[in-house]
Amino acid sequence: MSQSKCVALMTAVSLLAACQSNLSSTNIESKEKLSIQDSDYQRAEQFLPQNLLPLVKNTKLVPNWIGEGNAFWFKQQDHQGYKYIYVDPLNNLQKPLFDHKKLASALLHSGVENAKKDQLSLESLNVELPLISFTIHDKQFQCDIKLYICSPNKKTSLAKEPGTSPDGQWKLTVEQYNLVLTSLKTGSKTQLTTDGTEGFPYGLMHPNPAHDLRDNKPYQPKQVYANWSEDSQYVMTYQLDRRNTGKYALVRASHQRGKRPETTEFYYPSAAEQQLPSAHLMLINAENKTVTRLKAPPVMQTYYGAALWGWWQEDGKFVYHNRFRGNRQYFMREVNPETAKVRVLVEERDDKYIDPWVQQYRALPELNAFIWSSQRDGFQHLYLYNSVDGKLKNAITQGNMTVRVIRGVDTKKQQVYFEASGRETDRDPYLRHLYRVDLDGRNLTLLTPEVAEHDTRLSPDFKYFIDTYSTATQAPISILRSTQDGTIIRTLQKADTSALIALGWQPPRPFSVIAGDGKTPLYGLMYLPSNFDPNKKYPVIDDIYTGPHNFFTPKSFVTYRSQANALAELGFVVIKMDGRGTNKRGRAFHEYSFKNLSGGSDDHVTAIKQLGKRFDFLDLNRVGIFGFSAGGYDTAHAMFKYPDFFKVGVSASGNHDFRVDKAGWNEMWMGYPETPEWEAQSNLNWAKHLQGKLLIAHGELDTNVHPAATLQLADALMKANKDFDLMIYPNMGHVLDKNPYFVRQRWDYFVRHLLAVEPPKSYVISK
Repeated sequence: MSQSKCVALMTAVSLLAACQSNLSSTNIESKEKLSIQDSDYQRAEQFLPQNLLPLVKNTKLVPNWIGEGNAFWFKQQDHQGYKYIYVDPLNNLQKPLFDHKKLASALLHSGVENAKKDQLSLESLNVELPLISFTIHDKQFQCDIKLYICSPNKKTSLAKEPGTSPDGQWKLTVEQYNLVLTSLKTGSKTQLTTDGTEGFPYGLMHPNPAHDLRDNKPYQPKQVYANWSEDSQYVMTYQLDRRNTGKYALVRASHQRGKRPETTEFYYPSAAEQQLPSAHLMLINAENKTVTRLKAPPVMQTYYGAALWGWWQEDGKFVYHNRFRGNRQYFMREVNPETAKVRVLVEERDDKYIDPWVQQYRALPELNAFIWSSQRDGFQHLYLYNSVDGKLKNAITQGNMTVRVIRGVDTKKQQVYFEASGRETDRDPYLRHLYRVDLDGRNLTLLTPEVAEHDTRLSPDFKYFIDTYSTATQAPISILRSTQDGTIIRTLQKADTSALIALGWQPPRPFSVIAGDGKTPLYGLMYLPSNFDPNKKYPVIDDIYTGPHNFFTPKSFVTYRSQANALAELGFVVIKMDGRGTNKRGRAFHEYSFKNLSGGSDDHVTAIKQLGKRFDFLDLNRVGIFGFSAGGYDTAHAMFKYPDFFKVGVSASGNHDFRVDKAGWNEMWMGYPETPEWEAQSNLNWAKHLQGKLLIAHGELDTNVHPAATLQLADALMKANKDFDLMIYPNMGHVLDKNPYFVRQRWDYFVRHLLAVEPPKSYVISK
């Protein structure tokens, strides 16, 4: 229908909604007259994460154990300020750690003029009863809380410079790309190497430029990697071969130092490139001033920071993780500094990939053993190895569950405490629970039976643990429990959500649907407007992120921290869910994404269609999508792959071609060497299918995913003669949600193209 016919047939009152809807490239038909005012945006702004966060108090309880027993203290917040609470589990006692008024008075007498009686905010608090030490208003004090006498604390430990040994006697530096050992006692220097070059330097790291760029400082790329042993005799470092590693450059276009753009260059290991930086391990004996090149395979570097990921153990040996290109082999290696020998502790192999994000290692020197995690039987489990000969002793855990984290190992009783998900069949398989099991695999015991997400911490003597549990709809509660059987001893604190509820916030609605295979259950959340009316029709927006390194739908009460809350307030239903290919559901579920990152949105389409049949208030003729980083890729790809389904999309910081992005993440899931899937799944090749309205955005100083990824997509869209919108954000890095202008632009885009009404003009979101 032409615009002139619209004018002839419709009144001026209905012209805006009807004609915009009719003339829009998305062909959305408006179901009713809608309008968006400044007041609606003001309401939505109240629901932004940074504004909801202060409304919720005491969602966490961090126990600070006193000594090696089980007494502890924790920090609590109320409307008057902070409280410091002491807990004695043995006597089931909970009380203030000290008298706040008396301590404030003692501090006043010690010169802290602005100490407030009920609002003490103590930093770096250390408790050795009856003495406590802390920092307040940038001054350090030690106080006796039995006598309430305070004095300035002169025993301040100065932060050691990078490369300094634990005993403060030595410092390892890199000068002209070579290693130099300095005696801090005598000032004498010993040059340990002489053949270092810019492309083959000793000891250097590749720090992320984001920190310097954020602070508006010159990039400092010469950080040293020096991993000292506890006795300060040995130090592990490496020689980094970056001779064939390319650099990326970022341009700061707008700054206060003139009109000439500023460029920052840095080494960046890009995916699918022929060579990555590799580190040849070096062992230094500070006492003898010798350096030894270890006979071990080089360690590849796939991102920023140090190439080597390892640490010194109590037995004086150094252990480190090592994987080869292609990620089908994964090693835990051990260095004996006395002999300079390297041996393999354990090797993991798979014909697709070994997931480094889930590997766990725990040394048990008292038992001549170590714990290693593996997905070799289809789920993430723990295995016990003999550390002397490296042989497998037994599986510690088994069955259809995913071990998430080791919380403690009681070597005296030979028991391990760990959190896992998926074992309890009558609940969401992502929910974590604490278990105890003998190291030989017997006597598995569930210690947290509540149907909730549990976050636990064990006392040093293994007699008690703190359990903070919640769900997406239930606020956190922290309790003290016995490790014997999980018996609840006392409630320690409950989260205060009164201000959040008073605002009108409602938790999202959990849902379950079936995946595209017709059998696998999937789980997600629906965020509804606080003024939700089930008799209305609401456009649907998919908040998507399908990165295989984790799952992304909240299981605990952190849902108020999502951007989805504010977006829903503008008249949308926002969906958050995890489809096949994401993590923590077992190997078969995970492998759906292997060489198939483009398949991440498939289950989202299936799920939303199921929800549309279940809930009449969902309007599946108006479906939008947004995402960030890998979710930015997902967003654009979903718009291209399902052009009749997704009508509007906002893609931020997307890695639209995996070869522009970091090696570690992309090669993990797409394999190496590069295969035809890399090219086939590039968004650049799918851009020609765009039909709806798409906004692509990127920060000019993004050090995680280079802005070239979005600009290359823009080039492909132009070559395909597609209409789209592009925003490049000056001085912004990877996370655009920190930019209020971007947040408002995203709101405007969905309001204009999915609700088919004009947003308020020039609304400004507060920083």
